[in-house]
Amino acid sequence: MQLGWVDYSREERETIKELLRALGDSGSLDELGVGIVRDSISDLLYPGTSVLHTRAKYYILIPELFQKAMESGLTTGSEVRNLIHTDQDKIARALRRATDEETGTKAEGIIGGRSDRAVKMKPTRIYWNALRTTGILCNPDMSFDDACSAVAGYNRKLQNVVIKYEGEDDGGDADDAGVGNFVLFNTPCKEKIEDYLMNPTLHLKREEAEYLCHQFLSVPVMKNTLTEYCLKTKTSFEGVPLADIPTGNMPELLRRHLELANEFADFIYGAYIVYNLLFFENGRGCATVDEKLKLENKYRIWKRNNRGLPHRNEILGLVRNHEHYKAALFDFLKEFENAVDANAKDICSDEEKRIVKQREQICKRGKAKIGKAGVGYDYQELHKTPMNYRHDTGQTIISDILKGMVREDAQTKI
Repeated sequence: MQLGWVDYSREERETIKELLRALGDSGSLDELGVGIVRDSISDLLYPGTSVLHTRAKYYILIPELFQKAMESGLTTGSEVRNLIHTDQDKIARALRRATDEETGTKAEGIIGGRSDRAVKMKPTRIYWNALRTTGILCNPDMSFDDACSAVAGYNRKLQNVVIKYEGEDDGGDADDAGVGNFVLFNTPCKEKIEDYLMNPTLHLKREEAEYLCHQFLSVPVMKNTLTEYCLKTKTSFEGVPLADIPTGNMPELLRRHLELANEFADFIYGAYIVYNLLFFENGRGCATVDEKLKLENKYRIWKRNNRGLPHRNEILGLVRNHEHYKAALFDFLKEFENAVDANAKDICSDEEKRIVKQREQICKRGKAKIGKAGVGYDYQELHKTPMNYRHDTGQTIISDILKGMVREDAQTKI
């Protein structure tokens, strides 16, 4: 099976590569081929989010970077791109020197905060799709490179208009030349990047938070999502496990999505425990007796509380398209559930191991870690907890917005 994505630009191809690297070895990103379910449910709960997102402030900073570029007079896309990249490095350096006014410690969520070098994975690349999804980017078909070229074109037109005005007394105005209504983002860019760098912070000002709240709630994709519910009710579940979120007052559709999300996460977690047991057997380095006992105990607890997957059809129905792939996934889920039900013991059965091993071989082929006789990999436990569908990321963004809507506009101090 071959996978692909819409090829918007070189920048976005690099984003995909960086995302794979950030999640670890690309060969172990989705060992059992359940990523389509995980991602579909994640989009239903927290649309437009990514595991690489850190703070809501970047939704504001990126448009302000482009606003500066529009005032720079630069007339080529490469010049605009280099300016924006340089400013992103400056922001990271300024934030690394700053102290968070709420905690008195280093600010959390700095993109590029781990190194004094240039930021390898730029915020513009990490957040670009989120800017599309939330409608902050006015033209959703525009890539980052397209936007840089558009700014350069705007600057060229503006300079031509100025030259015309200086040479002709009856020259009209900028709107006549088609440069007065150029808008890339609909954010209220109120702060210049130079001013921001003097007092850098990842906290939102009240006006910024209110704007993001309104913008998030205005796009159709947020309907019946956990993001919408939290912003409308001004509720943060930061630090609360997904399974512990109270659903009594939620809209029926959202409540159902959460129930299905937790059912799938709990069930597939057992399959990953079996995967780790197999990986342990085929692993080298760190494959200690204590690790094995820990995995066996995890299986025992999971087996005791396993509720099965009674709504597999409904869960797979949340995935758009991928019909052939869903059919194969359905068979795997059903076969694994039957093997678990047939196992009367509290230790993993050979049949469960066979099914999981076969599934990885089908999904990963030559990159399989547990399906190669005589080939060992350094053991490390994968998927140590049930999947949480970008819950931590989504709640951080929501919390930033809710805090910003009630806070005074204090600034971070260097």
